[in-house]
Amino acid sequence: MTNNVRTGTYTLQTGHAWLIAGLQWQFLPLRGRRNMRLRARGEEVNYWAAIITGDGQAQGTLLGTVDIQDKQLLKRGRLELASMALTAMSGLPDNCYAVFPLPEEGRFWFVAISEGMLSPFGDIVGDKESIQNAVNNFLQITSAPEGGWMVYAPEEFFPGLVTTEMDLDVLLNNKSGIRRARLNKTHDQRALWMWGLTAIVILVGYTSYNAWQNHLEQVQIETAHAALIAQQEKQKAKPIDTLKPWAKQPMFPDMLTACSSVWKKAQISIAGWVFNTARCDVKGNITLHYSLPNGGTVGDFAARLPMLYGQSIQPVFNIPGAADDASFVLPVPLTTPANPEPLLLGTQQIQNLTSYAQRTNAQLRLTELDATTQLSQGEPRSLAYRTYSFTFITDIPPDRLFATTRFDSSGMRAASITTSLKNSRLEYTIEGVLYANL
Repeated sequence: MTNNVRTGTYTLQTGHAWLIAGLQWQFLPLRGRRNMRLRARGEEVNYWAAIITGDGQAQGTLLGTVDIQDKQLLKRGRLELASMALTAMSGLPDNCYAVFPLPEEGRFWFVAISEGMLSPFGDIVGDKESIQNAVNNFLQITSAPEGGWMVYAPEEFFPGLVTTEMDLDVLLNNKSGIRRARLNKTHDQRALWMWGLTAIVILVGYTSYNAWQNHLEQVQIETAHAALIAQQEKQKAKPIDTLKPWAKQPMFPDMLTACSSVWKKAQISIAGWVFNTARCDVKGNITLHYSLPNGGTVGDFAARLPMLYGQSIQPVFNIPGAADDASFVLPVPLTTPANPEPLLLGTQQIQNLTSYAQRTNAQLRLTELDATTQLSQGEPRSLAYRTYSFTFITDIPPDRLFATTRFDSSGMRAASITTSLKNSRLEYTIEGVLYANL
């Protein structure tokens, strides 16, 4: 094999193809080559690969993207370009992670398989320290299988851990695997040349649309965050009966799990009306909204809903108005902790939450609130803890993201969890309060 080193990627030439390691992977809850090509184009890369997933919990597509500028590869002749990770996947066990030394001294490749599927947190090229950090991130985010992980790595790469060495050349000598792992072009250069100005206009319009969508999402985040802060500022003037308000609120993971268990059972569509949003609040209610499709009626929805949830559940429509939104409320069982957990230091918990948001590509907003409160006797008193409001936006189901085995949520309390369907993707917005020691 010969090799060609690139920043963040690594290329190996076999007798059948150029294999590219170090693609950027992400899970998308949608399918179709057109959707994948459009997503890759939006990320301004020139090659992509995809594999369909479907484990009953997360059906969709794992998309890998890479921007290749090496002229030797682009003029590859008869050799194909393929993903090294997808090529190797068929030759690795269902639950394993592996580290292979690369021909370039001091560089390694890390790949991980979870439940028979390539992990989006693997396929990373780097030096020994960066690879060890990548493995640690993978193990923190991914639940361990019942039988444990099978580990392949050079001897003593992971001190104290039993590993097995595997020959990378043998693993990648797989013609059928290479065919399934071939990279697709994001753009057809001949079509771009033929259409010329038309393609430029489309690209500008597409970019402007994305920028406008991002602007609208940012405005929505800021509005929701401002409303939460205003509500909390209003509550500060009310009397309090305890110096531990988190003791009377559901534990963070418990509320996420309770809300998730209700909305996951919700119907995708009711009498043709399509699910839009679900908002679960700390009072133990979840409000589900459905949008009106072409040809549907409010009567269809009102007749079908009692058959699914009983006569006590009644819909509410935006009438007077467009009559294109139907909503109803379901109960969510919530309990408060018998023994509230001790708080972490404010600096420690803020760093933990911020790092976790960065590692999972989530959006996070944090605001520290006033450190005094008005007691029932009317005199202000400094609190013995620090209080922050937060808004956390992610596309990963929050009950899995904040499971106790993955993140220490001591002192965190959720005020609401909103699930929204946007462009065939589910987005989760968690709003709440973080309590921490001084």
